[in-house]
Amino acid sequence: MFPTDDPSPRRRFLARLSAAAVAFSGLHAVAQPAVAHAAEPEEAWLRALTGKHKTAFDVETHKNGTALTQAKNLLDAWKTEYRLEPPTVNLVLAVRGTGIPIVLNDALWAKYKLGEQYGINDPATKAPALRNPFIAANVQPQGLVSAEQTVEFLQGRGVKFLACRNTIAGATRKLVAAGMGNATDVRAALEGGVLPGVTIVPAMVLAFTQMHERGVAYVFAG
Repeated sequence: MFPTDDPSPRRRFLARLSAAAVAFSGLHAVAQPAVAHAAEPEEAWLRALTGKHKTAFDVETHKNGTALTQAKNLLDAWKTEYRLEPPTVNLVLAVRGTGIPIVLNDALWAKYKLGEQYGINDPATKAPALRNPFIAANVQPQGLVSAEQTVEFLQGRGVKFLACRNTIAGATRKLVAAGMGNATDVRAALEGGVLPGVTIVPAMVLAFTQMHERGVAYVFAG
């Protein structure tokens, strides 16, 4: 103990102790880890891509269903040549740009005249299509796609379809400019009218990045 009649050593000790505490607290504050960022969303469609062979088709234009034909051909090749099928093989059709009508239902095709707006004709009438020619219900002889190339048939073979929300926003502007309604109603209708099983992603460039990080091969399918 320090002598009670000489307080100066005690004061010096307390001063040193206080300074050390301040220094330690500062060091401790610096050493603390940064606040963790919120975890990235783990979309179900991404988690499902567990196959050894994973491919994503970039469907930027409808090209009268060319990407659907290519999808069937790819699956057939894996099956015929290597005896491989889903889930060992994963295929994603990432639909954006003028390809968006492929994944929209008949009601939208009729209401917003998508055949006329996107230059897709009915093979039978040669006039702008009023129904989605890429789905099973509307397959016809000499149609744009065969029954085995339709959206539903490919989904049944394990193909995952994505629709870009940014593209839906662009389609909204296009249809509003054509006098098809106000932006709020058109956009709500488009987002609510994608075909069953189709996943809307925030931006396709983001989806491609996420897929690339998971080893999914990129193919530009038009």
